[in-house]
Amino acid sequence: MKNLKNISKWLNDEMTDEELVAFHKTDDYQLYKNIVEEAENINLTSVNETVALQDFKARIANRTKKKTKVISFNRNLAFKVAASITLLIGITYFLFNFNQETLKAGFAENKSFVLPDESTVTLNAVSQITYSKTSFKTKRQLKLNGEAYFSVKKGSTFNVKTEQGTIEVLGTKFNVKSRENSFRVFCYEGSVAVSHNNSKVILAKGESAQLTTNNTLIKLQKTESSGPLWLNNESSFIEESYTEVLAEFERQFKVKIISKAINTNVLFTGGFSNNNIDSAIKSITLPLNINYRINDNEIILSK
Repeated sequence: MKNLKNISKWLNDEMTDEELVAFHKTDDYQLYKNIVEEAENINLTSVNETVALQDFKARIANRTKKKTKVISFNRNLAFKVAASITLLIGITYFLFNFNQETLKAGFAENKSFVLPDESTVTLNAVSQITYSKTSFKTKRQLKLNGEAYFSVKKGSTFNVKTEQGTIEVLGTKFNVKSRENSFRVFCYEGSVAVSHNNSKVILAKGESAQLTTNNTLIKLQKTESSGPLWLNNESSFIEESYTEVLAEFERQFKVKIISKAINTNVLFTGGFSNNNIDSAIKSITLPLNINYRINDNEIILSK
C-alpha cells in the first residue's frame, strides 16, 4: 500500500525533493517510469481497451498451453505485473478520453458548433461528432453519427467518417446524413469526394449521392438548393425508406411510433414541419392512406 501511495504522489507531482530522491532509488520507480513512457507513445486514436484486454488474455492462455514445466508462483512479482497492467490500461484510457471531444444534439433540437479550425457544423436531432482535441488543426478528421451540415474553412483535407462511408473535402459546404436506414451526402458549395467500400464519386455544387437498398453508392441528378431544409425546421425526403421517415419523426418530436400494422417497405417523397406535430403526422400518413391514433407519447399507425 505504501508503494501505491508513493506512485500516486509521483504521478501527481506531490513529492518533496527528499521523497523524490528516495523514490528514484527504488525498483518501483523504473518499472512505472517505463509504463508511463510507453503509454505516452500509444496511438490513442486506435486504442480499444476491451480488445487489448482480450488479446492479452488470449496470449497468456496460448503461452500457458505450450508450457508443461511447473513454475513457482511469486506473489510479489505477480502483484507488480498486475498493478503494472492495471496502471497502463488506466493511464491509456484516461489519456484517450481526455483527448476526445464529443459534440451532441438531442431529441427535437439542432445545435451549431465552431470547430478548432474555425469550420462550423450544425447537428440535426440525435446526432453527434467526435474528434481529437490535440491533433484536429493539423489532421482535420472527425467521426459523425447522425446528420450534420458542414461549412469548412479552406486548408488541409477535411475528412468526415461515418459507418457507411467517408467524405473528403478541402473547403466547401455540404450535408451528411448517416443513419441506420439512410446514407446521403449533398454538396452545396465546392466539391466533395464520397467513398463507400471500393466505390467513390465526386460531387460538385448541387449534386448528391446516396446508398441504394442493395448497398450501392450512386450519384443523383443535380438540383438547386442553398442548404438542407432541416436548418429551417423542415424535414424532407426524396424516395427514402418509410422506416427512415418514421425514425426521423421520432427524433424531431421525441415520440414513439408503433407501425407493426402497416407496410413500411415503401419509398416516400415529401416532408413535414418540425414545429407542429399535428400537421407533421398528417403530412406523412395522408399521402399513403394510413390512419393514426395518438396515445400520450405514442402514435399508433394502422391501415
